[in-house]
Amino acid sequence: MNWDSIALLVLALSGTLSLLLSQVRDVLAKTAEVITAWQEVRRCLEARAGDRSRQSPPQD
Repeated sequence: MNWDSIALLVLALSGTLSLLLSQVRDVLAKTAEVITAWQEVRRCLEARAGDRSRQSPPQD
């Protein structure tokens, strides 16, 4: 193994690590967005269920 091979190996490893870390960061950012959106959906559904329970029941 000569210095050229070592230099190429270091460059390849650093590029791979950089790509991996950026992908992990993107996944974590998207996960946070999905959790926030899901919480908003739950709040809307709970508010809608609360509105329905306050309405008078249908009269026959």
